[in-house]
Amino acid sequence: MDRIDAVLLGVSGVVAALVLAGVLSAGALFGFDESAARPIRLLAAEPLAWIVVAALLVAVVGHAYIE
Repeated sequence: MDRIDAVLLGVSGVVAALVLAGVLSAGALFGFDESAARPIRLLAAEPLAWIVVAALLVAVVGHAYIE
């Protein structure tokens, strides 16, 4: 993995962490109703969602190593 790929992977990780923190803080401020907690529950309940997330991670890391 060269420098640009490592930077892109790091930036995407930071963005994902900020999105998760935003969802959790919005849920804490406005209450965890159906709309705020549904994506997290879906990811926890659906094994297919984990397969999709894992496939995306493998694709990003594999692309970085191939180039």
